[in-house]
Amino acid sequence: MGKKKKDQITEKKKGPAKQVSPSLNLNGQAASWAEGLLIAFFGAFIIMFVRMHTYERPMDQFYWSSGGNQVADFFSYYKMVFVLAAAGITLMILFLRLVSRTMEVKRSCAYIPMAVYSFFVLASYIFSDYKEFSLLGYNDRFEGTLPLLAYMILLFFIINRINTEQDLKWVIVPLGISSFLLSLLGLSQGLDHDFFQTTFGKKLITPSSFWPNVDSLSFTFQNKEIYQTVYNINYVSFYLTLLIPLFGMLFIRESRMNRKILLGVLFALNMYNLIGSQSSGGFLGMAVVVVVALLAFNKRILSWWKPLLVLIAITLAVGGFTYDRWFSELSSAFHSATSTEAEQSAEEDIPLPGTIRPYIDYFKTEGNTLTGSFNGEVFTIAVTPAPEGGFAPFEMKDAEGQNISLVPSESFGIFNIDDIRFNKYATVSYASDGTLYYLILNTPEKQWAFTLEGNKLLHINDLGKKLSLHPVPAYGFENHQGFGSGRGYIWSRTLPMLKETIFLGHGADTYCLYYPHDDYSGKYNATWNVNMIVDKPHNLYLGAAIGTGILSVLALLSLFGIYLVQSFLLYFSADFRKDYLTFVGAGIFLGICGFVASAMVDDSSISVMPMFYTLLGTGIAINHMLKNKKKPAA
Repeated sequence: MGKKKKDQITEKKKGPAKQVSPSLNLNGQAASWAEGLLIAFFGAFIIMFVRMHTYERPMDQFYWSSGGNQVADFFSYYKMVFVLAAAGITLMILFLRLVSRTMEVKRSCAYIPMAVYSFFVLASYIFSDYKEFSLLGYNDRFEGTLPLLAYMILLFFIINRINTEQDLKWVIVPLGISSFLLSLLGLSQGLDHDFFQTTFGKKLITPSSFWPNVDSLSFTFQNKEIYQTVYNINYVSFYLTLLIPLFGMLFIRESRMNRKILLGVLFALNMYNLIGSQSSGGFLGMAVVVVVALLAFNKRILSWWKPLLVLIAITLAVGGFTYDRWFSELSSAFHSATSTEAEQSAEEDIPLPGTIRPYIDYFKTEGNTLTGSFNGEVFTIAVTPAPEGGFAPFEMKDAEGQNISLVPSESFGIFNIDDIRFNKYATVSYASDGTLYYLILNTPEKQWAFTLEGNKLLHINDLGKKLSLHPVPAYGFENHQGFGSGRGYIWSRTLPMLKETIFLGHGADTYCLYYPHDDYSGKYNATWNVNMIVDKPHNLYLGAAIGTGILSVLALLSLFGIYLVQSFLLYFSADFRKDYLTFVGAGIFLGICGFVASAMVDDSSISVMPMFYTLLGTGIAINHMLKNKKKPAA
């Protein structure tokens, strides 16, 4: 026993010259492999799972839901299951280490925002009105309370499990393998030979009971869109902002030709997939990566000029090959960011009644009255039932209460509005299906139907469901609704929602349940399908603010900020000199920078967040190792 203690003390005195992984030293080789495989599975391979799953959700309670209660998922459900399984195994490992006293927790101020964030995630679930959705997440997303807490568990584990360069192989090598396979899949999609549209590919992702109908399976992706296994083309470029800087830094460091070629090929494939996904969020992230690299590495970049020229040449070659993709995407993004939307078209001739598309400020139903506003001009239409059934003649008035005449047109049941302020924008008509009588406001490309239920006027949406209409709060982007492929419209409706979630959110991944889908006039103005469902805000931080509260977002930002500031200071003064830890740490740092920037226009996803938190935890662990290297030996 005394000899064993002496050996341990001797080994400790050797200091940083020989780092020993606690898991390897105390739990043996088998435990080390098991823990490494767990990290590899979570960070690199969960993203690859695609499998059909059908489930029941009470969707018929929502006026905006067009489908039944049975839902099918391919890209998210099983990823969620594996994330929870990984977290469960991690908790068992942590418990065993705690009991056996083989767990040495590193000192890190990152634990504080992690704990605060976890608290608000859990508290938001406890007070959520939609616990069934909040627990596991919304349809096709599955990033609810349990997955968010699982991220924090794995992040804590990875921070404390990565202790040596050998441990890093459980992160870097699996990422290289999965990235290579996913890039080949994306290549098949970009070249219009999607593996998932082959018979074998369809059978691979569906249960055998579905195989007789496998020919009917098709996804909605078009125009050679690259979606890989992450469901949304935006998510492809989102996670690639993490990997491209990492593989680029490894390419710069590598001197062995065979490995340099492999890294160059991987870099090229990833770059092709990022550009081929046609998502400007990835371009934004990579632009931030370049700026941060110039600031953090400054003059050192000149010493890397040869490998950097090769990476630039690869990027230009891929960019030239995919010119038709990135040029149209960037042009569209630039146009949406700089253009101002005109409220109405100019007309040279006197238009026919109801032929000019109006800007609809709002619709409001109250009692038996419809109040609306076209281009700032307010009107009301009062509807009363006739004693013999149907409606009495409509009464239309302006904002001052002055009567507006409705003149019968040549078409039966359709009335023109005898007022220059409204005539060109709409006509008014009535209709009946034998059971209900309808007031219909006819505008270009859309008929707005209303009916009386008792003495209450209700709108009947295109799904046949009755509801009251009201002005929907909006903030910002007044003349830029199309900014960022419609993000301007979505954000302008999301920002007013934040006043309800300052402390606690509505429950993780419940954004879709609280979004004002009855903003039909807003969608009409944005030239959207008025029945389009907005299930995510296209902004990771806004989504978290609605789901788990603004305070939880501040905790997340603190977590990211602690790592980014610490990393910038570390790599700004680092002496690289081919040091593996430094190059890997710098690559992860740049990737995290690109990711948190892309998160401004992309959503959190069960497909990409496991990889993000794996690299974040690894980056924090590497910073810890580099700091220990700087300390003088005891």
